[in-house]
Amino acid sequence: MKHRSVDVERSFLNSMTLTVLVASLVLANAEGFWYPAALTPVIAGVTSVVVDRRRWIRLPVAVANLLGVLAFLMMAWEFYGNTVLGKLLSGAHLLVYISWVVLLLQKGIRQFWWLAALSILQVAVASVLTNDASFGLALVIMLLLMLWTLSVFTLYRGRIRVAMSRDDIEDSLNPVGAAHAEDSLNPVQTPTGALSIRNGLQVDSEEPWIGWRFRAIVGFAFVASLFVATVTFFVFPRIWTGSSPLAGIAEPARQALMSQTGFTENVQLGDIGEIMQTEGRVLQFETTLSEERTPISADEFARALRMDELLFRGNALGRYSKGRWTTGASQGRYLGDLATEMRFIRDPAQSDMRMRIVQDPPIQKFAFVPVPVQNVTTRSREGKIQQGRLSSTLTVAGFKRDDRFEPLELTAWYQSAPAGQSVHSPNRIAGPTDLVTEVLGYFRSPTQYEHYAYTWCVTRDLEQSLPQLVQLAQEICQTDTAELTDRQRIQAVFSYLTASGRFQYSLNATIQNPSIDPVEDFLVNRRSGHCEYFASACALMLQAVGIPARIVNGYKGYEKNTVSGKLEVKQKHAHAWVEAFVDGHWETLDPTPAAAREEAVTRTSQLDWWQDLRLAFNDGWMELVQRMSPQQQEAMVRPWLVAAKKKWEEIRRQGVWGLLKEFWTDVVMHPSKWFSPRTLVVTFVLLLILGLIIQQNPSSWLTTKLRRLLAWLRPGSSQKRSVVRFYQTFCEVCRRHGLLLPDHQTAQENARMAEHHFAATLITPHDRLLPFRIATAFNKVRFGQTELSAEVVEDLRSDVTRLSDLLKTRPRS
Repeated sequence: MKHRSVDVERSFLNSMTLTVLVASLVLANAEGFWYPAALTPVIAGVTSVVVDRRRWIRLPVAVANLLGVLAFLMMAWEFYGNTVLGKLLSGAHLLVYISWVVLLLQKGIRQFWWLAALSILQVAVASVLTNDASFGLALVIMLLLMLWTLSVFTLYRGRIRVAMSRDDIEDSLNPVGAAHAEDSLNPVQTPTGALSIRNGLQVDSEEPWIGWRFRAIVGFAFVASLFVATVTFFVFPRIWTGSSPLAGIAEPARQALMSQTGFTENVQLGDIGEIMQTEGRVLQFETTLSEERTPISADEFARALRMDELLFRGNALGRYSKGRWTTGASQGRYLGDLATEMRFIRDPAQSDMRMRIVQDPPIQKFAFVPVPVQNVTTRSREGKIQQGRLSSTLTVAGFKRDDRFEPLELTAWYQSAPAGQSVHSPNRIAGPTDLVTEVLGYFRSPTQYEHYAYTWCVTRDLEQSLPQLVQLAQEICQTDTAELTDRQRIQAVFSYLTASGRFQYSLNATIQNPSIDPVEDFLVNRRSGHCEYFASACALMLQAVGIPARIVNGYKGYEKNTVSGKLEVKQKHAHAWVEAFVDGHWETLDPTPAAAREEAVTRTSQLDWWQDLRLAFNDGWMELVQRMSPQQQEAMVRPWLVAAKKKWEEIRRQGVWGLLKEFWTDVVMHPSKWFSPRTLVVTFVLLLILGLIIQQNPSSWLTTKLRRLLAWLRPGSSQKRSVVRFYQTFCEVCRRHGLLLPDHQTAQENARMAEHHFAATLITPHDRLLPFRIATAFNKVRFGQTELSAEVVEDLRSDVTRLSDLLKTRPRS
């Protein structure tokens, strides 16, 4: 037996340690910071060895109380003067600190219960802090762990109760204690000596406590619990509260700890070292034709808008100073660039293409949409999409705070660029002129565009701040024969950066000469950098030769998720490009070497499949769990209810036998249909019915029924049934006339009660004996197994009829 006791104890300690470990990691992942929750696995692993197994450390109770007080003081220090999120996290950290204290204690039953409760509380706090699908997977893992741990816990407590534990481990639920447990043993040996019963525990010497049956029971409980939870979630109505706004806070905090590519509202150049590619997703999209809703490829969509690759627009920046690009206007607003709500320029049915975009939360300020766009709508009732009339920047407005932590679903309508347009322009609206476009043309007049371009997209005093850049730009655009046009200047600057072979793309943005401007250092010294340096150099060189230019940051390109098949834009696709003002409108330029950037962006790793799987799983979790509204819930359950109703009507019409015959003919006789959902359901139902029948011990049931049948067929059984029926009639007659005879009394006691109750009606001695004669005959047949003659049975019938007639004449009280 000793080897089984050690196995139970070791299994329980390992299970409890693993439960505490997983719960702490779930909290750390949801919080976004590794301290202090991520230290719990280290502490749990160490204490499992030095405290629970080796017993090298025995923390005094006084010291444990002092550490508990210290934990409360640390929680109070975090709580005081903090934000709402900080106050919540201070409570979560208190749970972590108390778990550390309990782990350091010599543990009995009570302390193990504390660890289990603290683990569940940590997971509960994590549920408020995250929307990520990994939390759903963590819940499934925690369910399995808790079922296993609590099941082994039961065996561990049983082991203590049969005196197999060490004497120095306290059993808080057993006052007798392990040292005196031998006195309470009550072994019951079988004739073979293979089985004993101790304190209600069956101990089989041929099978370990944690054997295949125990594992199978826990596994079945896990699967059944998961099934019941899933059915409950999808079937039963629930209150829709949306997601917690606190859940979106951890993700930005987690990302802020890493140096990475990604969109920023303003562009800051400087000595930031090597930029790391980030696989975090920004949005997913699909492109279709508007009228037929036929899918088209993203490359075809880009070519229709005269883009070499899809550009998802973010912010437009026209002023540069000391390594930083800004709009140059107060709060990002240009003169005359009031943001207006997006409205249809024409009937959406006349649009050529449509793009559906799902932008991942948290939603900050910008809606990343390719431009020019005819209209953009959102599913949010309160929120709307606005566009700057001069900057073409799309922003979100009117969204509630909670909505910003939900995915932003957008639908955008487009028309193909006209045949004569060769370059991409963010503010040209293609198509024939109508009244609406004429009105908009008034507001978007060339005069207004020119005023904006030459006021907000030309950096002043470039000769003083960037003298080397200005000199280089003038040398490139200078000729001895004639003055270059604006388009020739643009082509000269663009070719110098892309086709001269002097510059190369690199994610390493380290400055070599910090005494000069970062852009001049890029042009003169290192001549390598990422897209922001290429775009900055191009825009400033164009401004230096008198052409208004601005840089636009957003995202360029996409990739296909290999698991879900959806098109996704990720943080690594963050990009900056240039727009130059020429011939009264803006034209797009991208001076960044396309091949080198594409190679860097599309560089794959061995974990790409895991990233795709994680994103696909997140999407499924968001759609099926996070955003499961009552309407979606009803739509999901309704087909099952309709199918069940149809099947029930079919059963009523054909009967069970008819359905079985139909199933035999259509399925069983055709092996190709054996492996189908219908066959699976029928097989499961039949096996369930068979299991229930076996569970009810059918052999005993059949034996009882057969015994009753033989007794019914035995001679004299007809008279017995008649006497019993007469006695039941007697009881019913008494009840109708106000006397309820108790079932727990004997027939003679009921007769005596009837004789006293109806004394005023049963006047003669013969009539007063009627109840007793009926009761006596019943007892003889029911308990004495006496066979009465036909004359006696007939006399008994007359007695019951006589009693009924007498009571009918009894006056009502």
